[in-house]
Formats: sequence, structure tokens, C-alpha cells
Amino acid sequence: MGSYSRLLFLTVAPLLAGAVACSPGNEATDDDGPGGSGAGGSVSSTSSAGPTGSTTSGFMGCQGTACGDGLCCDSGTEECVEDVCLPACASAVRCGPDLATCCATGEVCINDACTMPGGPCSDFADCEEDEFCEPTLGACLPQPDDVACEYVPAVGPLTPEIEWSWTDSPIQPSYNQVVNTPVVLDLEAGDPGLAGYGTPDVVFVTSTFYDETGFAYLRALDGATGDEKWGAAAGVYSLSNRVQPRVTPAGGDIDGDGFPEFITGRAGGGLIAFEHTGAFKWRSTNAGGGTYFTTDINSGAVALADLEGDGTVEVILGGAVFDAGGELKWNAGVFVGSSSGSYGAVSIVADLDGGGQQEVVSGRRAYHADGTLYWDNGLSDGYPAIADLDLDGLPEIVVISSGSVRVQAPTTGALLAQLDMPGDGQGGPPTIADFDADGVPEISAANGTAYSVFEYTPGPPAALSVKWSQATQDVSSNRTGSSVFDFQGDGSAEVAYNDECYFRIYAGDDGAVLFEEPNASATIHEYPIMVDVDGDNNTEIVLTANDANHIPGGVSCPYSSALERHGIYVYGDAEDKWVRTRRVWNQHAYHITNVSGTGAVAGPEAPSWIVPPGLNNYRQSSQGAAVFNAPDLQVDLSVGLDDCPNVVELGARVINQGNLGVPAGVVVRFYRGTSEAGTFIGEAATTTALLPGQYEKVLMPYTLMASGDATMTFFVTVDEDDMGTSAFNECLEDNNAAGIGGVSCPSVQ
Repeated sequence: MGSYSRLLFLTVAPLLAGAVACSPGNEATDDDGPGGSGAGGSVSSTSSAGPTGSTTSGFMGCQGTACGDGLCCDSGTEECVEDVCLPACASAVRCGPDLATCCATGEVCINDACTMPGGPCSDFADCEEDEFCEPTLGACLPQPDDVACEYVPAVGPLTPEIEWSWTDSPIQPSYNQVVNTPVVLDLEAGDPGLAGYGTPDVVFVTSTFYDETGFAYLRALDGATGDEKWGAAAGVYSLSNRVQPRVTPAGGDIDGDGFPEFITGRAGGGLIAFEHTGAFKWRSTNAGGGTYFTTDINSGAVALADLEGDGTVEVILGGAVFDAGGELKWNAGVFVGSSSGSYGAVSIVADLDGGGQQEVVSGRRAYHADGTLYWDNGLSDGYPAIADLDLDGLPEIVVISSGSVRVQAPTTGALLAQLDMPGDGQGGPPTIADFDADGVPEISAANGTAYSVFEYTPGPPAALSVKWSQATQDVSSNRTGSSVFDFQGDGSAEVAYNDECYFRIYAGDDGAVLFEEPNASATIHEYPIMVDVDGDNNTEIVLTANDANHIPGGVSCPYSSALERHGIYVYGDAEDKWVRTRRVWNQHAYHITNVSGTGAVAGPEAPSWIVPPGLNNYRQSSQGAAVFNAPDLQVDLSVGLDDCPNVVELGARVINQGNLGVPAGVVVRFYRGTSEAGTFIGEAATTTALLPGQYEKVLMPYTLMASGDATMTFFVTVDEDDMGTSAFNECLEDNNAAGIGGVSCPSVQ
């Protein structure tokens, strides 16, 4: 908490019989006498005419609300606003430089203008380009060109700490190994009346081991607490609904009911889908629906997309495409998008030519939405990603294949540039982001012994070069993925990556290790994800762990086996200063335009490389516009004197004059005296969310001594940062307190 913005002094003297109460503008005599018991300080006789025309001689006092420097507000029709009596505002939303404008009910105040919110939203991707999603309101608001209130976190050391973890379950215990990227969506997204609505959840595959012939279960955890969401009777725990340990699930609303569904590999082959409740939904079938589709899909990753842009969702596994009911539409092979024949297809979906329909893309081939071949470049297959690398408005395809990174033309698959990766091994799915804040995206990927970032230089001739490389250990699969996030909002993305032994965060510009922690993994394609997993408007890291392969004779790490672990671990910033991001991560081939904040997938999908700046990336968690919008909590103090001489009622009017709302629970503290060093009276908290321009009056009664107190001084603070009560990063921290002095009870003689 910063220094208070003002201390106001008001003397309210005894009232002569027949005199009228002060109107706004009528000033009482200032008395700086000491507080304590007594009938009140001495006063001088005055004659004053207020705006109402009332005039009296002799002693003048205040029956109403003491406000500012000797003002007295009518308790029924006026309120004290920054030391001035103004007509009461029914909407409790004030605007303008002097807060004299009372906005209409439902409006908010953005940059001193009353504004009606737009459509509903879960995050910025649901709003127009010139809007931001106000998270407390859940609606789109215009983003000003000149933002008046911003909080930009200082660039400093990353200090992740574990917020919660899940290591086992009473439901099918020992199925606690997690080797696939989890999915984060709000299970209750379709019904605001459901408990848990608005808080994301984590859905993931758990197994005892991760052999492709084994069995596993799909589970769901509350993103805020780590508590399990599905009980033992849920369909996910039926023996006939066990899932494949090595298939990465996808989540999204595939049937238009407003709730997300989850699709993954079924134990024994094919796909299986579950409702948001954990109930069984469908098992994949061949075309015609007569027989089950049971092809083995070892180590694949499921994707969801609306290929035709017709409002219906398709389920994609490699080169096999199913409708939203699980029936096969066409099949070019489940291992399309694999780096080595029959291991782990991770294909992507994108509109390569701007034709309005999307293609299924691998390293070697692309297929039209109807399954017909678009192109075949004759190169080795591999893991693709897509972005506009040269900022010409057209995308390039990035492929990791057989230890090399290459760039290809989108409409032909023609090779534009190729480079051998530092280190050894096949290499995993690529990530694309701006790693060095130069406005141009770079490419990153891991293989068996190195994690590297590559620069692309457009031609002719085009070329690839190594920006930086760091040694890693992944001798098992050497195909792990990674993700990136700009934790501090400075334009330079950091890398989150886990090899067989360590979870690390690298600086995007030079690869410096910013954080390292032992975290065992057998490595398939999994990667950490950055998402607002608990809905608190701060970013967290969701990390998987598995140690079943770290046994004598298995993977060896340079630390004690006591440090090995399994399950799900959620990290947050120790000071909650990481910039906020989305509350959704729905699939391995994650890109922002594929899914809304509520989990809706149906298109047509906007190409991610031509949407607003900051979204030209792949497998990056992004903040969107208004990432630095901040609240500005201010307070003024008035004193209600209607119940004198027994009680005075302290009224702290807490207003948010920033560009971002805050939830209920802002702590207000009251003191007798001129600062926090005075006598503590008590504390209370706001009970409603405070949107931009909105305020709430928090009341605190103060009992006077039996003989009555003489002149009194009071002090109030809001959102103090001592004792852990500061909850919000505000654009201004030096206007969180106010005082009022010279207060005394009126008496009728």
C-alpha cells in the first residue's frame, strides 16, 4: 500500500435549537482540538448561505454525513464522493474526471467514458480485435488506444512454486503415471448454475505403466484445488472404457451442447469419447457405423477442428477423420504426421490456401477436407506446425523429421529451407513463437540431446540457422514437445520443456536456464502447458510426471530416486506477477484460433497467422490485447452522524478507477487517528465485484464513549500489502488511503 492521497479535516459543532442541517457547500468551523471524551470543542458563531438558500445565525452543526472539508451531505439523497457531496448514483458506477457522471445501470467506465459491455466472453479470443475480455464481468469491452491504467510487471527472476499436486487417487489407485499432455477446459462451461462454473479443470490420462498394450483411465481434477471431479461410478472408470496409455487426448464441445467432451485412444484400438461428466459418449466406428474402428494408434495425438467450416466438428487422428459422433469419414492412415513410420502421429489442421476449408497436414502430405490428396512432396514425414515466418501474410509449414528442421511452402509442400538439428535423435513436434521480441517468430524443438531455437531467413535462397541450443537428455523417445509463454509480458517468450530428468524454463533470447527442477518422464510427445488453470487471472504451469521407467535398469538421472515423482504438478508465481493468459488448452496441436474460452471448436476457424499481433505462433499460450490492463482501487471516507452521540458510522467508499475489474473481497481497514499507527477499529470487505468505475460503500460502526467523544479523526486503507492482504496488482499504489478529521457530534440545545 502506498501513501494516502489526502487527509481531510471537518469540524461539526453543536447545533442551535431551530437551526437547519448543513447543505453541500455549508462549511462548519474547523477545530483541531484533541479527541477523547467530552461535549465537543468550542466553536465560533457563523452565518452562511448554502446552495439551497438556507441561512441561520449562531452555532451550526451537521446532522447527516460529514464529508470533506466541512461539508455535510444529506443522508437520503446525496453521497460523499472524493470529499464533495453529489446526488446519489443508483448504478454505483461513476465516470468522468470529477466522477460527477453517473453511468446507466449495466454500464462501466473505461477511460472516463460510460460504456455498455459487448458480447459474453471467456477470454480475448472471444472478442473483436479492438476489444478485450473483462474477466470479472465475462464480457467484451473496448480496448482504449491510450490505456490510462496499466500494470507492467518488473522483469526479474522467475520464481515458480507448487500450488497443488496430484500423485494418486482412491479410485483405481496406482494408476498414477502421466505421460501425455493434459487438457484444460471448464467442465461446467455450459451452465452458469453449476458448482464449479468459471473454474477450469484438468483432464488427463493415467496409467500404471505406459506400454501401448496396457490400460489407463481418464481423470479430471478441479483446476483450483486438484480435487477429483469424477466419482468412482463415472463411465471413465468402467473396465470396458479404459483408454490407451500413450495417446494424448483432445477436448472441446463437439456436439454443440455448450459442454466440452473429451476424446482419446481406447485400450485395444480406436477412439473413445466421454461427456463432461465422465459418462461414456461413443466408441469409434467404421464408415456406416456397423463395426468398430479398432486400429491401434500408439503414441498419437487427437485433434479437433471444423474442416469444412460448416459448424460441425471433426475428430482427427493422424490421417483418419471422424465425425462428431465417432464415425469414420475418411482414412489416409493413422500414422500420417509421424516422424518414423508407426510412432506417434501428430498431424495439424490449417487452411493452407485461404479457400475457406481446412486441410489435414503432415510433413509429407496434405489432404483436403473431403480426404482427397492436396499435395505430396515426397519427403520424409514428420511433425508439423504452421505460422507466418516472414510476415508476408502467408503461412509457412515447419516440420521436424528424422533429426532435421525444415520449412515448406503451404500450397505445394515444396522445401524452402532445411537444417540438421544440433544433437542426436529424431526430434519432437515444433513450437513457433517470438523468442527475442524482434516481432518475427522463431522455431524451437527438442531431440535426444539438445533443445534448440532456429531463425528462418526468407529467400531466395531461404535459410535456417541455430539461434541457441542447450544440452538435454531424452535417450528413450527423443520426440518430446515443448510450449512457450511470455511470463512477464516483455515480448520475449520463455520456453517450458521437460526431458527425462528435469523440468526447465529457458530464456527465449539466449537459452539461459531460468528455472530447473527434477521431474521424471519416460517422454512421448508431452510438454508442460501454461494456462490460467484456477481462474484467478494469473498464469500457472501444468506439468506431468512419471517415474515407472526410472527404476534400476531404466532411465538414469543424476539425482537421488527420492526426487523422482509422478502425477500432475501445478506451479504459480510466488508473487502472482506473471501476466494473465487463457483458461483453456484443448489439444496437442494447440493454437489460439482453434478453440474459444468455453471450449467451442466449430468454425469457420480464422487462420492464426493473420489475426491480431501476438497470435502468430503455435503451441504458445498468449495473452492477447489488454494484458497490462489493471485495476486502480481508491477510497474516500465519510462519517454518518445520525446516530450521535452513541455511534458514528464510518463509510469507506471503495471505487475501482482502473481498466480491469476485481472480484469481491477487497479488504478495508479502519483506524482512529491520522494513519495506520492509530487505534485499529476493525476491517471489512467488499461484497460485490468492482468493475471499472464501480464502487461499493463499506460501513463500520464506531461506538463513542458514554460521555461522548470530542473532536475525532479517522483513517481508512484499502488493499493493504502488509500481512498478506494485498490481492491486486494496481496501476497506482499510492492512492489507497484517506482520512477525515475534526469530526464531532452535533447536539441540540
